[in-house]
Amino acid sequence: MRERDVVRRLIAFGEGRPLPRGTTRQLHVAEDEDLLIVAFVRMGGESRPWGIAFGHPGVDPEVLTVPEGRNRDLVAGMCSSFAPVFLRHLRTPGFAEVPPAEAEELRPLRQVWLPNGSHADMLHHLAYAYALTSWGPEARTTLKPLGRVAGWLFREAQRPGQQHVVTATDALRTSYTFPAQSTRLEHLGFLLAWLDPDLAPGERFAAAHEAEGLAVSTALDPVFERTRIEKPLDDWHAARNDGDASREDARAAEIAGVLEEELRRRYRLTVQAISHLRADGRRTNRGVARLHGESLEEQWHGHTQPELGHAAGDDPPPYTPSPETDRDAAAAGSRYMAHLASASLAEAVLLHDDEELQKEAIARGDGFRGTIADVEDRSTGRWMRTAWIVRDENRGPLRLRQGSWVSIIGSPERRGTILAVRTESDGRRTFEVEVSGHVTRPVGSEVGFVESSNHQLSRRKSQLIWSDDEPGSWLTHARPDDDEG
Repeated sequence: MRERDVVRRLIAFGEGRPLPRGTTRQLHVAEDEDLLIVAFVRMGGESRPWGIAFGHPGVDPEVLTVPEGRNRDLVAGMCSSFAPVFLRHLRTPGFAEVPPAEAEELRPLRQVWLPNGSHADMLHHLAYAYALTSWGPEARTTLKPLGRVAGWLFREAQRPGQQHVVTATDALRTSYTFPAQSTRLEHLGFLLAWLDPDLAPGERFAAAHEAEGLAVSTALDPVFERTRIEKPLDDWHAARNDGDASREDARAAEIAGVLEEELRRRYRLTVQAISHLRADGRRTNRGVARLHGESLEEQWHGHTQPELGHAAGDDPPPYTPSPETDRDAAAAGSRYMAHLASASLAEAVLLHDDEELQKEAIARGDGFRGTIADVEDRSTGRWMRTAWIVRDENRGPLRLRQGSWVSIIGSPERRGTILAVRTESDGRRTFEVEVSGHVTRPVGSEVGFVESSNHQLSRRKSQLIWSDDEPGSWLTHARPDDDEG
């Protein structure tokens, strides 16, 4: 945890309330019709869902459950009922009314909201279970696409700056600093209790502690599961073995009622988080529009294009990443560089429109702010260059060095290079920065610089890794010798 984060958390603790993080909202919140909330519960020790609730804000959710979460046929049948809704929401070819023909046709961006990180992990479990399934000819037409889209969403959720998969806890933690330990900030009910505007500062801690007692993850509370479900589940098995359909249905309905109660509570908390973020008075950061466009491009290349191939029956079928591990070195390397590019881009585009993020960057040494002491025109022919001498009163840490690329705060397209850094005996610094183009700033004006984004370079590397004649291709494109046993 950085120094500014510690100070901010202490201030929040002193005031007895969460504090806004940043001067802007750094997340896109889609309209109701473009936003699908999904919540899962699972049986203890199992990875596949026991029940699923899904729907749009303001609409009563649809709830699907099975009486026995360990019965793979029952769970697969439930998931095949959920799959068409999920796939249509994401405009998956074969399920969308009009399949998209290019990335722009994926607008407006569709989001999937989940209560917390354990529900995002369920996407991985669905991919593992169904991306390569051979269960039933009819269900396979829905379960395989469900497994593939769940795998893509799980991978996309790890990409910095993505806007498709939103866990409510992450959205709130990104927007606010909470006066509590980091280990407690994954509980959605806990966070919402702190944000309750109807509670006085002294009442919020007790309310948050009470809310924390109710499980929000995909796993049910073990005591709750044992006391509320164990007996009817045992009776359901007995009725099934005895061939007593009436008793079997009665016990299944009893189990479904308990699971539905748990699912609706998780769904309701996610709706509350969305409502709170929409009511936040801060405007959306202008950089989010850029991240929005990048997310649509990722959806087109990572999901929609391959699914067009699957829908058309391409032979061989499009490449589907393994849900277990990286089985293609080039794909793994390319994805790694794409994540580096996304992280660099997300930090850069958000920072230039948020004063708090700018202060954080300077505090950790990734930027500086000072007064222009001198300006020198160093243009030669068509090559326009301007050198600024900037005096900085800050004595904090500095990670930038001679040769570092920087951008002018507020004008990310204006890039420059640090030619020299001189540190005075009292710790103050003077920077000599050469700025591209003819940029006019009067002597005496204040200016700030932050480390320039290198996302274009990382993105280019991500593309080059696929080539088998580039440096390092012996590593990313090597194949085992067929003669080796």
